[in-house]
Order: sequence, then structure tokens, then C-alpha cells
Amino acid sequence: MPMSLVLALRTLLQNRLRASLTLSGMGVGVAMVVVVYGLGLGAQRQIETQIEVSGPTLITVRSGNFQPPAMLASIENNIGGGLTEGFAGEDEGFGDSSFEENAAMLAARQRALAPKMTKVRSPALPLRDAELTLLSSGIEGVRAAAATVSGNLTLDSDGDAPVRIARVKGIQYSWPDMDGWRLLEGRLITEAEHTSSALLVVLTRAVADRLWPNESPLGKVFGIKGLRLETIGVVEIGSDDESGSIIVPEIFVPLTTATELLGTDTYDEISVRSVNVGKTSEVAASIKSNLRILREIPDDTLDDFRIQTQSLNALPALGTDPRLARAVYGNVEQFEQAAFEEMANSLRQAARTFTYLLSSAAAVCLTVGGIGIMNIMLVSVAARTREIGLRMALGARVHDVLTQFLVEALTLAFLGGILGFLVGVSVLYLAEVTFGWATAMSPFMLILAMATSATTGAIFGYFPARKAANLDPVVGLKME
Repeated sequence: MPMSLVLALRTLLQNRLRASLTLSGMGVGVAMVVVVYGLGLGAQRQIETQIEVSGPTLITVRSGNFQPPAMLASIENNIGGGLTEGFAGEDEGFGDSSFEENAAMLAARQRALAPKMTKVRSPALPLRDAELTLLSSGIEGVRAAAATVSGNLTLDSDGDAPVRIARVKGIQYSWPDMDGWRLLEGRLITEAEHTSSALLVVLTRAVADRLWPNESPLGKVFGIKGLRLETIGVVEIGSDDESGSIIVPEIFVPLTTATELLGTDTYDEISVRSVNVGKTSEVAASIKSNLRILREIPDDTLDDFRIQTQSLNALPALGTDPRLARAVYGNVEQFEQAAFEEMANSLRQAARTFTYLLSSAAAVCLTVGGIGIMNIMLVSVAARTREIGLRMALGARVHDVLTQFLVEALTLAFLGGILGFLVGVSVLYLAEVTFGWATAMSPFMLILAMATSATTGAIFGYFPARKAANLDPVVGLKME
């Protein structure tokens, strides 16, 4: 061990109280840095997850050739520019006539611009494995695809559920990630269990609390058609409140299990996630053209499937009049990229601002810790003036004295960094477990803590060390 480090540790042990107070101040500063980094990283990850889950990257494909009025501006009619031509700058803008007249005018224009398809395939072909395979691996820009099927089934009386009817929804292994599930209790169904048609159930928190309000649902059994399905997990999803308010509780099982229970080989819908927001319209257009080829739909025949993105539903959810939402969606090219990328950037900027504010507080705490190090080092230099003079009289160089006191300052800072790292990680853990805050931890935190403490120690320890190194040996030897 270097002599400078030995002397530094010996000096700190001789002044335990002052060293402890300095370590506390430094530890608080480093802990603040770790907490700020953890909260900022956690907030950023949560925002990215929310944008990915709730943003318009989800495309839903259903069988059927009926288009409700709300879908007049749907993907089939507006991909590739919508109605922008002939609208902007004309006299019949929204301000010159009633809203209803403009909505009717937009609908008429859309019908005029739509392809001239006069035939309808009836009945529409159902969604099967061929469509799922195409959407999973045959479309560029698709990140994931998952089929679902659901239906109401009567529960056997020998089960644990206090109800006699449940809505069984079959999901694939990728569905929890696509739908933004968060595991609260137990575990999720594994990929192998999905493949093997395992008799397992996952519930939402709302359904679990409704069926068994005062006990854990794990291990509870649903009896269906003589089979016993065991509950293994509780999750939280975006539609959790809705699933808890319906009369018939919804339970999630592997897709293969659901098809066997429901006696079907078709799917209700196939959900697709695009790789990013700006790709959604392009992916939806590619899905439309590829599905028409796969299902061998002639050019003069309407689609026997429906494609819907999240954008059309997003604006009414924010309080926008549905008619205006349809007009905007149908007339703004690349609506997803224009609107939701802007929203995502705003959320990211808010997270950065939040991190900057917390960083200011961390900087103040680090400054206070650094001042504490400078204070104890100045006191140490004043108390050891005679020792410094004696060392220099015996041949110690300016560099030797400077190094000794710098090592003492860095040792204090290093120990404070370790203390601050442990405190910061503990605070982050308690914040996540107790308050449910979004936090994140990474090995980089230890590097950040050590680098921050070392830098602070070097900056605030240099002046006292320099003062000790410049001391006149004659003056030092005269001190008592």
C-alpha cells in the first residue's frame, strides 16, 4: 500500500468525528446524484414504454366487410395522402359553413376519391393461421404480431371462482409485451406453456380483487368443460379498469388452450406492432395489399377485412369531436408521425427538464460535500503545520506534501462515494417498492458515484493541499 494512502487513513482514524461528518456530507451529495440518475432513467424508460404501448404503433386486423360510420376516414380510404388535394385554401372552409355541412362534404369527397369497388364478398373469410403467419413474418416494418380469440364459457361448479360464466381470452406469448402488461403477482405463461396448451390462467388486478377481494388469487382454479385451469399470475394493463367493471370477468389463457375450449380454429383479431410511430401508416398499407393478395380478392371487390390504427381513436379520447378527428385523420398525411412524434418529443423534453431540476439539487449537495472536504482539510493543514515543516526540513519535496494531502482528500471523497452509492440505491429501491415510482438501476451508477466523488474531492482538496505544499519550513518548525 502506498505510504501516502497509509498516512491518509491514519490521519482520518485519528480524527474520526470530523471525518465522519465530512463523509456524511459527501455521501448525501453522491446519493443525490445516484437518485437523480435512477429517477431520470426510470422516467425516461417509462415514457418510452408508454409511448410504445399507447402510441399509434398498434394496428388491428379483423375479419368482416362492414365499415361503421366512424371508420369513414379509416386506413382503407386515406393511406397515401387522404383528401388534402382540393381542400386547403378553398372558400368552403370550416369557417364559412356549419360543421355538419363540412363533414358531409368531406365524406362525399372521400367517396368520390375512393376506388370504384362495387362487389362484396359475403360471408367474409375468417382470420386463420395463414393470415397470422403473413403478418408475423411477411410484412416489412412489423415488430410483433399476436392473434387473440375470446368467448363466454360456463364454469364448472367444482372450481374456486364465485361466478358461473367467464370470458375466456386466448393470447399468444408476445401479447403481454405488446399490450403493456406489468406483472404484479406470480408469473406469466411461458412460451413452452403457450405451445403445449397449458391449463393456466392470468388475471388482471381488477378481476382478481373482484373474485377474491380478501385473498391471493394464485393457485385458484377455474373449472371449464371438466378441465381445471390454475391461476398463476396477476397483471396490470391499460384496460384494467374496464375489465374490472364488466359483469362477466375476463381471464387470459394460452391461445391454443382457448381454441380448444371454444372449439374454433379461427381468430377474432390479429394485432400488429409497427417498429415505430412513423412507420404505422406504411405498415398498415402493406398489410392491406398483402392481405388482398393472400385472400385472392379481385380488384372490383371490397375488402373482407378491417384494418384500424390507434390514431383515429386517439383524438376523440383527448376530447376532440369525432367528426373533426375523422376530418383531421383523413386529411393529414402521415398523421401518426406528425402528431405522436411531436407528443413523444414533448414527453421526452419534460423528462429531461425534470432530470435537470433534480440535477441542480444534486449539484448543490455535492458542493456542500466538497466544501466539507475543503473545511476539514484546511483544519488539518492548520493543525499539522509543525508536521509539514518537519517533513520538508527532512527533505520532503513540494510534490510529496501536495500528494499527501490530495490523497487524504480523495480518500475522504472515495469513502463518501461508496456511502452515497449504497444510500442512493437503497432510496431508489424503497421509492419503487413503497411508492411505486418508476426507477432504474444500472452498473453505471457505481462508476458515476465514484467519478463524481473523486472529481469533487480533487477540486475541493486541491486548495488545502496546495496551501500545505507552499508552507515555509521555517514557519512550520516555529509553530507549537
